[in-house]
Amino acid sequence: MKKLKLLTSLCLAATLTITSLAGCSSSNSSTGEESNDSSNSTEATTEVTDITEITWWAFPNFATIDDEVGKYEKQIISDFEAKNPDVKVNLEMISFNGGGEKITAAIASNSAPDILYDAPGRIIDYGRQDVLADVDDMIKALNGDVSEEILQGCRVDDTYYMYPFNTTAFVMAANKTMFEEAGLLDLLPLEKEDRLWTIEEFEAALRGIKEANPDIIPVSFFSKSTAGDQGTRAFLANIFGGSIFNDDLSEYTLNSPEMVEALEWVNKCIDEGLIGAGSEGLTSSDAIDSFVQGKSAFTILYSTGLKANNAESKLGDFEDVLLPIPSPEGELGLEFLIGGYCVFDNQDDAKIEASKRFIDFACNDEEWQVKNIKATGTFSVRDSVKDLYDDEEMKAAEAFGKYLAPYYNTVPGFAEMRTFWFPSLQEITLKQTPIQEALDKLNENANSTLNNN
Repeated sequence: MKKLKLLTSLCLAATLTITSLAGCSSSNSSTGEESNDSSNSTEATTEVTDITEITWWAFPNFATIDDEVGKYEKQIISDFEAKNPDVKVNLEMISFNGGGEKITAAIASNSAPDILYDAPGRIIDYGRQDVLADVDDMIKALNGDVSEEILQGCRVDDTYYMYPFNTTAFVMAANKTMFEEAGLLDLLPLEKEDRLWTIEEFEAALRGIKEANPDIIPVSFFSKSTAGDQGTRAFLANIFGGSIFNDDLSEYTLNSPEMVEALEWVNKCIDEGLIGAGSEGLTSSDAIDSFVQGKSAFTILYSTGLKANNAESKLGDFEDVLLPIPSPEGELGLEFLIGGYCVFDNQDDAKIEASKRFIDFACNDEEWQVKNIKATGTFSVRDSVKDLYDDEEMKAAEAFGKYLAPYYNTVPGFAEMRTFWFPSLQEITLKQTPIQEALDKLNENANSTLNNN
């Protein structure tokens, strides 16, 4: 059975730009013909001055240029406006720290932007609130070039509310340099096809590095909050072939024998020092920081984006390598990020049309399509747009795309389910509640969120 995993997150300050439309008049009047007819002249003037103004709210998903948040996005806008002089795009950068709340407040006050670049978790929720315009026409124009695994995260029932653009799998990472210096590089699956490996091989690597360097934390687990909780769900669901959901996403399967076995393994490794102590007090950022600072040999949550974002934060010149989560043969199912756009229905057909035109430009323009993908440090959702990178780590990460699980972040009540997840892990790792009992209760609560939403 293919497992179901998530997907997510990123944060920076907000900024606003109003891009100049100078030159639009000359551009629009260059028709190749001249006329002294005053009516034609009036039509030309109307065409130039009848400008549709739209607003784009963007989380900082693209590369930062010259330490200026939004500078890259402004370049996209500038080129779009030059080619579409009848549209003016205002940009506002929003942070993941409070950005979601800002959007919610804007929806409540009927002041939502026209365009949002985000992930399905929020976008599909807005679709359920009936505040978005559908993008069915844009999805149809993809002509089957995007997989069902991606598309299922972009719709509510049969209506598409998100136009997908980029994706990357959530995986693990290892400090390759640490293993090289310990003479243990052969314990990493770098020479195996797609770097696939099992929990037994992973445990051997943990034991090897602990014996070679007792001061190092082999790997950290975390359960302080919902942040990054896709990492713990994906890890636990994969290592013994379990799952988060049944096949049709109608029921959680968090209390399966495989999930019990996975948490028994976690507790055993905590007792033996293979997993760092105090996981209930660690966030995903804490665990990743420990890895980036060279204090941990592995992180169970990483991605191409996180690798790029942390490149300048690493303490010491060590090489971090991406690895899939250990799993039984043929059972790997990775959670993944989807980035894309939605259009808010602000009761203005001209704005909706202009917004879709801008989205199509950002995603499919001959120049900007590949440039924008690379600026996210991820991969295209299109099957026809592959092999964009020469870097070996990016090539390996692209291969992980063959092992994506069905996307479940958009099921009803998902956000509420997450509030039950991390407290249950805390109960288990603190040994306050027997594993099966804790998972039975978690599964009951999780299924209630499906039925109550």
